[in-house]
Amino acid sequence: MLSFIVAMLSVVILGYIVICLFLSRTLIYLDRQPVPKTPKDYGMDFQTVDFKAADGVNLKGWLIPAKSNKLIVITHVGGLTKYGSTKLFSSFSKLYNEEIEFLKVARHLHNENYSVLLFDFRNHGESGSSPNGGKAGIGLEEYQDVVAAMNYIQNNKNLTDKNVGFVSFCMGANSTIIAMSKQPKMFENVKCLVAVQPISMEVFVRSYLKKRFSLFGATLLFPLIKLFVNLQSKYRLEDMSPAMFVQDLKVPTLYVQTRNDPWTELSDIRGFYNRTPTEKELFWLEKLNHRFQGYQYFGEHPEKMLEWLKKWM
Repeated sequence: MLSFIVAMLSVVILGYIVICLFLSRTLIYLDRQPVPKTPKDYGMDFQTVDFKAADGVNLKGWLIPAKSNKLIVITHVGGLTKYGSTKLFSSFSKLYNEEIEFLKVARHLHNENYSVLLFDFRNHGESGSSPNGGKAGIGLEEYQDVVAAMNYIQNNKNLTDKNVGFVSFCMGANSTIIAMSKQPKMFENVKCLVAVQPISMEVFVRSYLKKRFSLFGATLLFPLIKLFVNLQSKYRLEDMSPAMFVQDLKVPTLYVQTRNDPWTELSDIRGFYNRTPTEKELFWLEKLNHRFQGYQYFGEHPEKMLEWLKKWM
């Protein structure tokens, strides 16, 4: 009887370790989704572009030109692509299985005569892998790609004189904020930022586990998942956040957040907002019930985004 209890306890402990290890690796190695459509599918002419980050990672993107002196850079969510997210792709770590189309956002911008640049972050879509084996930093690694996009703009004779704005989503928002903090001279011609649901990963993981596994399950899983992330990743889970970088923002910033987002704590976004020293606004998305619905909002309802960009650009 004792041996049976020991055996069952060993199975439970092993299962606990395997689950935590698996979940930790989904945070470090994000999904690489396909890119099923191009701007042409949305009625926009475009150019395929590529440029390199400082550490040699090759990045692939689209430039949708317009005749104005205004350019918007769209940076995407971790695990998605410059297109967005497609139902054609499935994986155990995919969190939401509805179509998300950042190209709808691009079309609204292009209709208002903005040029638009979209690109895949490292380890995503059609871009290359990072030299650390493809591990994500939720902005701490990917900020280099935002700097590379600005370098591309500044060295392109058709773009260098344009006023630049950013519409950045989740990890893309983290990356943009961190890039602006680490290399401010590269962003001197940036006029404003729309930051849609930037996130502290420790907050996200804790909230996600609580929603999926109840408070009891989250209490059991979270410490070991955090330990595994910190052992495997270049960056600690608690450091994967723009919180220490928003204080360096120099451009007017519109923060956007789904109020009923079950995968965050609203104190997280309020903390970013409160630490931001520039002109700012916090725009709540009401009547939405999922974080990922917030990523689709401006594709269907672009008015607030366009109002902010028009005000500052």
